[in-house]
Amino acid sequence: MIIDNFKLNNIYIKNYKKYDELELKVCNRIKSDNNETRDGYIFPDIQNTAYAYKYEKTKVILNEELSSDEKLLAQATLDLVDMNRKTDSTNRKDDRYLHRMIEWDKAQDSLEDFIANSSPEMIRQIGRSPSGFISSWLAIFQEYKEVKKEILLNTIGTDSNCFDDEYNPTRRLEKQ
Repeated sequence: MIIDNFKLNNIYIKNYKKYDELELKVCNRIKSDNNETRDGYIFPDIQNTAYAYKYEKTKVILNEELSSDEKLLAQATLDLVDMNRKTDSTNRKDDRYLHRMIEWDKAQDSLEDFIANSSPEMIRQIGRSPSGFISSWLAIFQEYKEVKKEILLNTIGTDSNCFDDEYNPTRRLEKQ
């Protein structure tokens, strides 16, 4: 799993100090104290959330390859943090929704630049460009192994065991 990108796509259990430094405020605020244990949910430090979910511009969906039990865990986690919420209780746009769209558009623009100029310098620049939501970047660049590699190399907290030689999520929820 990617421990960053998940800057806002990740969640942590209440009082779980390891993630205090990450920008997980929105998910954690929504999650609140609604889970007393880790049972029944997916957590990025112990599971491969890169495999559990697929990312689109405006929403996060479950990976269809998950087993039925894994889908239950993944859905419970999405529900816990209300990941696809578009507005908050005051009808203000959810920060995660806004930032996901911003990063998606930035990645899409970068893809156009990459297609026009696929130099090593462009690949390095794209690798340094994400400001979170790297799953969106990986989705946009799904056909370009060298770009995905550079994005993952530049993402603090990336667990390389969660990705295969093509820089796609490994096909398992549990980390090895």
